[in-house]
Amino acid sequence: MSSKWTVQDVVLLAFLAFLFGGIFMGAGFLYAILSAALTPMGLAPFANTILFGMWTMAAPMAGVLIPKKGSSLLGEVLAALAEMLYGSYFGPAVLLSGFIQGLGTELGFMATGYKRFDTLPLVYGAIGTTVLSFGYEFFRMGYSTYSIGMIAALFVVRLLSVMFFGVVMVQLIMKSYNRVQQLAGAR
Repeated sequence: MSSKWTVQDVVLLAFLAFLFGGIFMGAGFLYAILSAALTPMGLAPFANTILFGMWTMAAPMAGVLIPKKGSSLLGEVLAALAEMLYGSYFGPAVLLSGFIQGLGTELGFMATGYKRFDTLPLVYGAIGTTVLSFGYEFFRMGYSTYSIGMIAALFVVRLLSVMFFGVVMVQLIMKSYNRVQQLAGAR
Protein backbone atom coordinates (compact mmCIF):
# COMPACT_ATOMS: atom_id res chain seq x y z
CA MET A 1 0.00 0.00 0.00
CA SER A 2 1.36 3.36 -1.02
CA SER A 3 0.64 6.12 1.48
CA LYS A 4 0.81 8.75 -1.24
CA TRP A 5 -2.52 10.01 -2.54
CA THR A 6 -2.93 10.26 -6.30
CA VAL A 7 -5.30 12.42 -8.32
CA GLN A 8 -7.19 9.22 -9.16
CA ASP A 9 -7.64 8.51 -5.42
CA VAL A 10 -9.01 11.99 -4.79
CA VAL A 11 -11.40 11.80 -7.75
CA LEU A 12 -12.62 8.36 -6.65
CA LEU A 13 -13.15 9.61 -3.08
CA ALA A 14 -15.12 12.61 -4.36
CA PHE A 15 -17.25 10.31 -6.53
CA LEU A 16 -17.92 7.99 -3.57
CA ALA A 17 -18.88 10.96 -1.38
CA PHE A 18 -21.27 12.27 -4.02
CA LEU A 19 -22.80 8.83 -4.59
CA PHE A 20 -23.16 7.90 -0.94
CA GLY A 21 -24.47 11.34 -0.02
CA GLY A 22 -27.38 10.55 -2.34
CA ILE A 23 -27.80 7.09 -0.84
CA PHE A 24 -27.81 8.63 2.63
CA MET A 25 -30.55 11.06 1.52
CA GLY A 26 -32.61 8.11 0.30
CA ALA A 27 -32.03 6.37 3.62
CA GLY A 28 -33.36 9.49 5.34
CA PHE A 29 -36.65 9.10 3.48
CA LEU A 30 -36.77 5.38 4.34
CA TYR A 31 -36.08 6.32 7.95
CA ALA A 32 -39.07 8.69 8.03
CA ILE A 33 -41.38 6.03 6.61
CA LEU A 34 -40.06 3.27 8.88
CA SER A 35 -40.23 5.53 11.93
CA ALA A 36 -43.86 6.40 11.20
CA ALA A 37 -44.68 2.69 10.77
CA LEU A 38 -42.94 1.67 14.03
CA THR A 39 -44.18 4.54 16.21
CA PRO A 40 -47.64 3.10 16.98
CA MET A 41 -45.93 -0.02 18.38
CA GLY A 42 -43.51 2.03 20.49
CA LEU A 43 -40.57 0.88 18.39
CA ALA A 44 -39.62 4.13 16.61
CA PRO A 45 -35.98 4.03 17.87
CA PHE A 46 -35.49 0.90 15.79
CA ALA A 47 -36.05 2.85 12.55
CA ASN A 48 -32.62 4.47 12.85
CA THR A 49 -31.01 1.28 14.09
CA ILE A 50 -32.35 -0.98 11.33
CA LEU A 51 -31.11 1.36 8.61
CA PHE A 52 -27.96 2.48 10.41
CA GLY A 53 -25.56 0.36 8.41
CA MET A 54 -26.68 2.03 5.20
CA TRP A 55 -25.46 5.37 6.59
CA THR A 56 -22.03 3.90 7.28
CA MET A 57 -21.24 2.31 3.91
CA ALA A 58 -19.10 5.13 2.52
CA ALA A 59 -16.33 4.44 5.05
CA PRO A 60 -15.71 0.75 4.30
CA MET A 61 -16.12 1.31 0.55
CA ALA A 62 -13.56 4.12 0.63
CA GLY A 63 -11.22 2.02 2.78
CA VAL A 64 -11.33 -0.95 0.43
CA LEU A 65 -11.24 1.00 -2.83
CA ILE A 66 -8.61 3.49 -1.64
CA PRO A 67 -6.33 1.50 0.69
CA LYS A 68 -4.73 4.49 2.40
CA LYS A 69 -4.62 5.76 5.97
CA GLY A 70 -7.56 8.05 6.57
CA SER A 71 -9.57 7.12 3.48
CA SER A 72 -12.41 5.59 5.52
CA LEU A 73 -12.71 8.58 7.82
CA LEU A 74 -12.45 11.06 4.98
CA GLY A 75 -14.86 9.10 2.78
CA GLU A 76 -17.56 8.99 5.45
CA VAL A 77 -17.19 12.65 6.41
CA LEU A 78 -17.31 13.79 2.78
CA ALA A 79 -20.37 11.61 2.13
CA ALA A 80 -22.03 13.16 5.20
CA LEU A 81 -21.14 16.61 3.83
CA ALA A 82 -22.69 15.67 0.48
CA GLU A 83 -25.82 14.45 2.29
CA MET A 84 -26.04 17.73 4.18
CA LEU A 85 -25.57 19.75 0.98
CA TYR A 86 -28.26 17.68 -0.74
CA GLY A 87 -30.61 19.00 1.95
CA SER A 88 -30.76 16.29 4.61
CA TYR A 89 -33.27 17.13 7.27
CA PHE A 90 -30.75 15.91 9.83
CA GLY A 91 -28.75 19.07 9.02
CA PRO A 92 -25.13 19.67 10.06
CA ALA A 93 -25.39 16.96 12.74
CA VAL A 94 -24.59 14.46 9.98
CA LEU A 95 -21.02 15.77 9.91
CA LEU A 96 -20.32 14.71 13.50
CA SER A 97 -22.09 11.40 12.91
CA GLY A 98 -20.03 10.89 9.75
CA PHE A 99 -16.83 11.58 11.67
CA ILE A 100 -17.71 9.06 14.39
CA GLN A 101 -18.80 6.41 11.87
CA GLY A 102 -15.73 6.94 9.69
CA LEU A 103 -13.46 6.77 12.72
CA GLY A 104 -15.01 3.45 13.75
CA THR A 105 -14.28 1.97 10.33
CA GLU A 106 -10.81 3.52 10.24
CA LEU A 107 -10.05 1.73 13.53
CA GLY A 108 -10.79 -1.57 11.76
CA PHE A 109 -8.10 -0.97 9.15
CA MET A 110 -5.78 0.45 11.80
CA ALA A 111 -6.17 -2.76 13.84
CA THR A 112 -4.57 -4.69 10.97
CA GLY A 113 -1.82 -2.11 10.54
CA TYR A 114 -3.33 -1.06 7.21
CA LYS A 115 -1.97 -4.31 5.79
CA ARG A 116 -5.33 -5.97 5.09
CA PHE A 117 -8.31 -4.63 3.17
CA ASP A 118 -10.54 -7.69 3.27
CA THR A 119 -13.17 -9.19 5.57
CA LEU A 120 -11.24 -8.98 8.85
CA PRO A 121 -10.76 -5.19 8.97
CA LEU A 122 -14.31 -4.72 7.67
CA VAL A 123 -15.61 -6.76 10.62
CA TYR A 124 -13.37 -4.87 13.05
CA GLY A 125 -14.57 -1.62 11.47
CA ALA A 126 -18.21 -2.64 11.81
CA ILE A 127 -17.66 -3.35 15.49
CA GLY A 128 -15.79 -0.05 15.94
CA THR A 129 -18.50 1.89 14.13
CA THR A 130 -21.23 0.23 16.16
CA VAL A 131 -19.55 0.85 19.51
CA LEU A 132 -18.54 4.46 18.84
CA SER A 133 -21.81 5.48 17.21
CA PHE A 134 -23.92 3.74 19.82
CA GLY A 135 -22.00 5.43 22.62
CA TYR A 136 -22.50 8.80 20.95
CA GLU A 137 -26.21 8.25 20.31
CA PHE A 138 -26.76 6.77 23.75
CA PHE A 139 -26.37 10.27 25.11
CA ARG A 140 -27.61 12.29 22.12
CA MET A 141 -30.81 10.28 21.69
CA GLY A 142 -31.49 9.64 25.38
CA TYR A 143 -31.15 5.86 25.30
CA SER A 144 -30.50 5.94 29.06
CA THR A 145 -34.25 6.29 29.56
CA TYR A 146 -34.83 2.87 27.97
CA SER A 147 -34.82 -0.48 29.73
CA ILE A 148 -31.67 -2.59 29.62
CA GLY A 149 -33.45 -5.01 27.27
CA MET A 150 -34.36 -2.22 24.86
CA ILE A 151 -30.80 -0.82 24.95
CA ALA A 152 -29.34 -4.29 24.28
CA ALA A 153 -31.80 -4.89 21.43
CA LEU A 154 -30.94 -1.53 19.84
CA PHE A 155 -27.22 -2.34 20.09
CA VAL A 156 -27.59 -5.83 18.57
CA VAL A 157 -29.81 -4.62 15.72
CA ARG A 158 -27.33 -1.80 14.98
CA LEU A 159 -24.43 -4.24 14.94
CA LEU A 160 -26.31 -6.56 12.56
CA SER A 161 -27.20 -3.62 10.31
CA VAL A 162 -23.61 -2.35 10.18
CA MET A 163 -22.32 -5.89 9.57
CA PHE A 164 -24.82 -6.41 6.76
CA PHE A 165 -24.22 -3.10 4.97
CA GLY A 166 -20.58 -2.53 5.91
CA VAL A 167 -19.28 -6.07 5.45
CA VAL A 168 -21.67 -8.20 3.37
CA MET A 169 -22.88 -5.50 0.98
CA VAL A 170 -19.44 -3.92 0.60
CA GLN A 171 -17.96 -7.33 -0.25
CA LEU A 172 -20.72 -8.02 -2.78
CA ILE A 173 -20.14 -4.62 -4.39
CA MET A 174 -16.39 -5.23 -4.47
CA LYS A 175 -16.90 -8.69 -6.01
CA SER A 176 -18.97 -7.09 -8.78
CA TYR A 177 -16.44 -4.28 -9.16
CA ASN A 178 -13.56 -6.74 -9.49
CA ARG A 179 -15.51 -8.79 -12.03
CA VAL A 180 -16.08 -5.67 -14.14
CA GLN A 181 -12.40 -4.78 -13.83
CA GLN A 182 -11.44 -8.27 -15.08
CA LEU A 183 -13.85 -8.02 -18.01
CA ALA A 184 -12.53 -4.58 -18.91
CA GLY A 185 -8.95 -5.85 -18.70
CA ALA A 186 -9.77 -8.78 -20.97
CA ARG A 187 -10.75 -6.45 -23.82
